[in-house]
Amino acid sequence: MKKPIYLVPCDFSVIFKSALRLGIDLAEYNKGSVMILHLAAKKSDKAESEQKMKKVMAELKASELEFVEWRVLVGDIYEDIAQAAEILDASLIVMSTHGAKGIQKLRGSNALRLVDSSSVPFMITQGSKYVDKMKQIVMPFCDQKESLQVAQSAAVIAKQFNSTIHLVGYLDKNEQSRSKALSHHKILFKFFSDQGITVKTHNIESKEDYEKALFAYAKEVDADLYAATFFNTTIVSGINSFLQSLLENDDDIPVLTVNAEELGVSSVTSVMM
Repeated sequence: MKKPIYLVPCDFSVIFKSALRLGIDLAEYNKGSVMILHLAAKKSDKAESEQKMKKVMAELKASELEFVEWRVLVGDIYEDIAQAAEILDASLIVMSTHGAKGIQKLRGSNALRLVDSSSVPFMITQGSKYVDKMKQIVMPFCDQKESLQVAQSAAVIAKQFNSTIHLVGYLDKNEQSRSKALSHHKILFKFFSDQGITVKTHNIESKEDYEKALFAYAKEVDADLYAATFFNTTIVSGINSFLQSLLENDDDIPVLTVNAEELGVSSVTSVMM
């Protein structure tokens, strides 16, 4: 079995260090490796960035240096992160975000811009999450088949950490939508159960505020991770406004996400059914 490679984009900020810590924790837990990547805007910036990277490495423990590598390349993170992840055969891109502010609320956060560029799954954190446990994974889904797409990535994490998957469905009052959501629940439940993953179910009726109810349920089960697909038609109205709200959750719970469009939705049902 291939050892996981965790790609951590670096901008030398405080929140980058949070992502690096999460990537290192994941690599230690799963006997994987970490690749820190900084993309300098121009060639003349490369030498200075390399010096900064050496300082980052100097702050790591000797035991961590054995499985952490780094690269400084010239490029644009929004254009080149996908290619870098593909070349490395990265299992996961781990990054931090402060969430969207101001005009980004309309366009989506910088984190979502990166997700939009790659088929590799992302784990995004806004806090200092440590992998002392990642036992409770909350996965929202709805009547849209794209909402199933993150299941494969969630299953990988669940098997690594012996986690419980909590399927949180949105049941619309429209009968057709409701029927699709319930059908998707059956697909997901079977998919996870067949792999020996413990699954629990919690459905939220359309008369409730879905986001509020989802966050309340996550707090109730002491969630360690959200798993939600990035796609343009989301559970609540607005382009990925739902995923953005997950990234900004008040409990600093990391979000596992993957771009449904880059993966191709057809791959979901072919694997699960």
